[in-house]
Amino acid sequence: MKKNHALLYLIEFLIIGGGFALILSLTLTFYMQMLIIAAILILYIVIGLTHHRTHHDINIKVVLEYILISTLIFALFVLLNTSRI
Repeated sequence: MKKNHALLYLIEFLIIGGGFALILSLTLTFYMQMLIIAAILILYIVIGLTHHRTHHDINIKVVLEYILISTLIFALFVLLNTSRI
């Protein structure tokens, strides 16, 4: 049985998109941008894991996937902006 998860996806998109729009539109220091990215990614992990927990399909594979994707995004952000440090 497929469940409609459109609202969850919309919320995640708005949080992630809004955070990146904030970073792009404001003139912030690199460290402030890192703080915003970290907050967005932590919120992404929490929302995703909460969603899986409420639907009783959370396991170690899902947890690691959220953590690894977030770590990859954070690492890419830092590596692509090392010249700004």
